[in-house]
Amino acid sequence: MIDEASLLQRARERDPSALAAIYDAYAPKIYAYIYRHIRDPHRAEDLTSIVFLKMLESLNKNNFARDRLQAWLYRIAHNVIIDDVRYQQRRPTQALYDTIEMGSEDDPAILADKRIKEKVIWDAIQQLTEDQKNVIILRFGEGLTAPQVAKILNKTEEAVRALQRRGLSNLRKILSQAQFDAT
Repeated sequence: MIDEASLLQRARERDPSALAAIYDAYAPKIYAYIYRHIRDPHRAEDLTSIVFLKMLESLNKNNFARDRLQAWLYRIAHNVIIDDVRYQQRRPTQALYDTIEMGSEDDPAILADKRIKEKVIWDAIQQLTEDQKNVIILRFGEGLTAPQVAKILNKTEEAVRALQRRGLSNLRKILSQAQFDAT
């Protein structure tokens, strides 16, 4: 477990080992969070880099995290995703889905089935409201608690729980309709 208080203090003092520890601890989580939103590994890497660049820039502006480093970093990531989505909407491109890795020891039929299910779930999540999508991804994709999600999204815990309930209910409806349409 990371001692965030001492890590934050050392980071504010621009201790390179503290900044490296922050990156090592949180970069994989931030990358996964961003990837779950945009489903493009290369863009997710770029946006993760932007998050940590913004973290470093905040040291110079004296607005570095006061407490709850994890929530602060997810908030930056959330804002970076929003900026990227706005940029992508102005400059539309065709999305390419991840390809099945060749040379895998897994059965290709199983891999194909897994990819199809992932795409169905991904498409269903995209039909949720932006708030519901954020809550579902943070709660289940990132494994965060409702209080952590509330802090990141600047909402109350009750609002997060309500968004989660509605989001899951909507996902059930969308997925059952997708299953019905597939038959």
